[in-house]
Amino acid sequence: MSTTFFAPVGMAPTSAGVSRWLRRARLPLEAWSGRRRWTVAALLATLVFGVGAYGWSTADMSGLDASRAALAASMQRLADAQHALAQLPSLRREAATLSATFTAAASATMPWRSADDVRIVSELATQSGVALLAVEPGTASGEGIERMRPLQLTARTDFVHLMAFFHGLTQLPVLIVPVDVTVRQDGGALTMSATLRVFDALRPVPEASQTNAGASLDADEADDDDEDEDVVFFDPFAKPQMSAGDVSADAVQWRLVGLLRDRTRGLALLDTPDGATTVATGQQLGVERVTQLDAQGITLANGGATRTLTLMEAS
Repeated sequence: MSTTFFAPVGMAPTSAGVSRWLRRARLPLEAWSGRRRWTVAALLATLVFGVGAYGWSTADMSGLDASRAALAASMQRLADAQHALAQLPSLRREAATLSATFTAAASATMPWRSADDVRIVSELATQSGVALLAVEPGTASGEGIERMRPLQLTARTDFVHLMAFFHGLTQLPVLIVPVDVTVRQDGGALTMSATLRVFDALRPVPEASQTNAGASLDADEADDDDEDEDVVFFDPFAKPQMSAGDVSADAVQWRLVGLLRDRTRGLALLDTPDGATTVATGQQLGVERVTQLDAQGITLANGGATRTLTLMEAS
């Protein structure tokens, strides 16, 4: 009895190739060829580089991902800031409207008292540089819009700050009218005594209404306003300045108190030994004649001698 084995075609070459590779793999390192060594070293280097790059990227050792996240957050904040900036005008208008509404509601619901009179006048005096010596509120009288409270005050200041104080009265939230004003010179300053009448029922017109009223003026009314007299205030307590050339002994020492001018004419108020008087250009004044009148002062001529009376502008 005999047995015959059939081997698959191609089996022997495959086994021979595997055996050959196994023999090569079992060779000691000193028996490797140079090509084999470079190939294995390149494979190991590639593997180490790949593992290191993956670990570097995963741990974000370069900070690239953190930088990208910070850049994205900065861009988002910039977009939010630009959006808020674009909405700022409308927010301001809404805030102004709410403030005006709240102020009007508060003014309508909260009564105005004498303590408020003293407070706003004291604040105005501080802002204007006026030193209050005494403030005495009085008893209210009248009803409705004619309701009035007097406020007696005594203050010490100079002419410029005094005019600033009176001008500031027009900017207060209630109508305050100065009456019985007495101003006298006290050394280098002025002492002022006055009675302020406070009409707390009369309030200023809202700004929007003033704008609409101003926009409705005709051109003729604007021209009439341009033709109004230009009133210039000068300090009547300032020492007059004179520039003279060969002033004669007969010239009287006039004192220039004020000037009133418009486009076509002007008047000067002089303090003379006989009392106050007004003069215009060309008018004879004692032995002198007024030859010129402008915003700086007046020029007097007596023959060939001339002199100029000027005063310091106060406001």
